[in-house]
Amino acid sequence: MKNKRLFCRILALAMCLLLLLPQSVAQETSLHDQLQKEIEKISKKWDAVGVSAAYVRDGKVVDTFAYGYAVRNKEPMTADTKVRVASISKVIVGIAAHVSAENGVMDLDASIDSYFDFNIRRRREDDVITARSILTHTSSIDNPDADSGKYEDIKKHLTSSQAVTAAKSGQIKNWEYSNYAFYVLGAAIERANNKTMDQIVNEAFADKMQIDGSFWGGDIKNPELTATIYNKDHEPYLTKEAQLNVHCKGVSVNSSVFAGNYRASVYDMGKIVAMLAADGCYEGEQIVSAEVVSALEEYIPEIVPGEKFYQAQPLRYREDVYGRQSVYYHTGSAYGENNLIIYDPVTKDGVVVLSTGAYRRDQYGIYAVCGGIADLLLNTEWQ
Repeated sequence: MKNKRLFCRILALAMCLLLLLPQSVAQETSLHDQLQKEIEKISKKWDAVGVSAAYVRDGKVVDTFAYGYAVRNKEPMTADTKVRVASISKVIVGIAAHVSAENGVMDLDASIDSYFDFNIRRRREDDVITARSILTHTSSIDNPDADSGKYEDIKKHLTSSQAVTAAKSGQIKNWEYSNYAFYVLGAAIERANNKTMDQIVNEAFADKMQIDGSFWGGDIKNPELTATIYNKDHEPYLTKEAQLNVHCKGVSVNSSVFAGNYRASVYDMGKIVAMLAADGCYEGEQIVSAEVVSALEEYIPEIVPGEKFYQAQPLRYREDVYGRQSVYYHTGSAYGENNLIIYDPVTKDGVVVLSTGAYRRDQYGIYAVCGGIADLLLNTEWQ
């Protein structure tokens, strides 16, 4: 009897602990096992250490998949594993910017330095650097020699003679992908709201959708689920421990994280893509307005010079990709991460792929492991 009571107590404790962990996210569709095998083949083909993927449709996550390791030979990759999404972080910043505009705390067409305690040193009188020009990578902001997101360093650079190029902001002919400009934009968003980016994002949509994500590796709710980042040689570039030592210290203290440091699981990111594909709805609830999504999707009607896509804010728009007439997407790559979000605005389905260790690109210029999985899931006849 005593052993039976002890067993019951242990079982009850185990159940309580289970409830504290992230929910199982694999939806186990009728095609799950078949697609899991195909995703394993693609992941092995491109020599990935770890891969997680999600398929979304009609404002919800339909199925999730995983392959390999979060920590090699120790912890398996799962759909709950927290992965640094790299430059897909800019989409999160973009949502924050457009929500801020909708709430009246930002004017995306005002001079960005109106949110700072200094004026940007310009080369030409007709150059107005705005949040919108940063979102479209058409601002004249130049990269500094010392890449720092600390507010005082941003101020030092933007008031120097090297602050900007001779380009006029807002013109597609002056397109240049810029991580540093997103440091500046992130700082402006935080200062306009007088809140940290995590607070802005959580209030706008993440809390409503039970998303456990953060721009600061040590500030996610389940840090034990973080994946080590492996480079193309399968050596650890950023260990789990190194990532978890980074914490937010206040508004605009260090804005370098806004270009690529958001961390979340593929299930979390699947929720965001499901919401975007469904015009702001997730599982039947309007999370952000359709106008915010439309603003993210609004693109300059000229193809980016030297590229094959149109630049939106900051999504990209492209035609004839993976069998789809048109898609919105964004990629993310750094240190051995290769990531992709992509969705069809007509059919309202899409895919998220997060990976480490693989590095080659496909015919569309998208990372091959991500493209292969996106092609598979977007062209599956789901029931």
